[in-house]
Amino acid sequence: MMRTAAEWLTPVKASGMAAYLIASLSCAAAATLGRVRRTTRLAAVLCVLYLALFFDIAADWRWKLYDWLRSDAVSLHWYNQRTGPQIAVLGFIAVGLLIAGLWLRRRFASVRGAPLAICGALLSIGCWLTEVVSLHAVDALLYQRIGSLMAVSFVWILTGLMTTAGILMAAVSSYHNM
Repeated sequence: MMRTAAEWLTPVKASGMAAYLIASLSCAAAATLGRVRRTTRLAAVLCVLYLALFFDIAADWRWKLYDWLRSDAVSLHWYNQRTGPQIAVLGFIAVGLLIAGLWLRRRFASVRGAPLAICGALLSIGCWLTEVVSLHAVDALLYQRIGSLMAVSFVWILTGLMTTAGILMAAVSSYHNM
C-alpha cells in the first residue's frame, strides 16, 4: 500500500527525525572541528547513534522489531503473560543504563559538556528500548497526544537537545583547553 508524504511524515515522526538529525549533525560538526581526540571520538560515536535513531524513526525499525517480537510471543502463547517479563526487562534496562551512565560520566568528567551529551544519548537509547518493550502502561504515557505531537516527541526533542548542547560545549571547550 502506497502512502502519501503527508501520511508518512506525520508531525510526530517529523519531530523525532528533526531532533535526531540535528543531534547527529551537531555531533558530526564536533567530531570534525574538535581538537581533542577523546572528544572527537565521543562525538563520532554519538553522530552514528543519532543517525541510526533518525533512520529508525524514518523507517519504523523499532516497530518492525516490536511486531516480530510480538508475533513470536503470540505463536509461543506468551503474549498474555508478558507484563511481568516486560517490567523485568525495563528494570534491567534502567539498571544497565544507570551503570553505563555512571561509568561514562566518570570517564568523561573532565570534558566539559560530555556528561550532558552522554546522558542525552543514554536516555535516547532507553526511550528506544522502552518503545520496543511496549508495556501498555508506559505506552499510554509516551503516546499521549499533546497538540499535534505525542509525549514521546518531547522526549526525543529533549534528549536530542541534551546531546547537541553537551557535545557542542565539549567541542568548544577543546579549543580553550589547548
